[in-house]
Amino acid sequence: MPIVDLSHAIVDGMAQYPGDTPAPRVRRLMGFADGGHQVSALDFSCHVGTHIDTPLHFRAGQPGLEAMPLERFRGRGCVVDACQGIIPADALAGLDLAPVDYLILRTGWERHWGTPQYYRDWPTISCDLARLLALAGLKGVGLDSPSCDPLNGRNCHDLLAAAGLVNVENLANLGALPAGLFEFMALPLKLAGAEASPVRAIAVF
Repeated sequence: MPIVDLSHAIVDGMAQYPGDTPAPRVRRLMGFADGGHQVSALDFSCHVGTHIDTPLHFRAGQPGLEAMPLERFRGRGCVVDACQGIIPADALAGLDLAPVDYLILRTGWERHWGTPQYYRDWPTISCDLARLLALAGLKGVGLDSPSCDPLNGRNCHDLLAAAGLVNVENLANLGALPAGLFEFMALPLKLAGAEASPVRAIAVF
C-alpha cells in the first residue's frame, strides 16, 4: 500500500506562527566524535510545523492529548481542492461527507513553505464552512496553511472545537493525494495536559 508523508520536517530555527515562542531549536548535544553516539535535544512550541490542535486549544475543560483515544487521530480522509483567500461553504457543493472522517482542504499554499509569504495572508475557512463541518460528524479538518482562522483569529477554531473536531495544520504534499477516500493518520505525542502536538501525518491508499 502506498504511504504518502504529509508532514513538513522540523528543523532548527524554522519559521512558526507569528508571535509563538520559543524559537524552534533542534540541537545536537553529542556527536559520534564526542562519545560514539548521537544525542539530540528539542525546544519548541507544541504548535510547530505540521501539528494537531485539539479542542483544548480554545475550550477549557477538554481532555489533554494523553486522555484522547487514538481513534480520534485516524480515519477515512478525503481531499478537496479549495480556493485561496476565504474558503466558502460551497467549496463542498455536491460532496457527500457521510463516509468522511477527515476533510483535507488543498489550497496549494504549501508552495510558500520556507518563505516569508507562508505566514502572511494565508487561506482560511469561512464561518459558514466551519458551521457546515461542525455538523458533519467529522473527526477533524486538515489544511496546507497555518490555521483555519486569520492571524490572531479564533472564530472557526471555536466552532470546530465546540463540535469536538481537531485541526491538522501545515500539511504538506497534498498534491500526491488521490481522488476518493484514503486512510489518514496524524498521531500526536502523548503529552499530558497538552492541547497540541507536532505529528507525522500520513495517507495510505
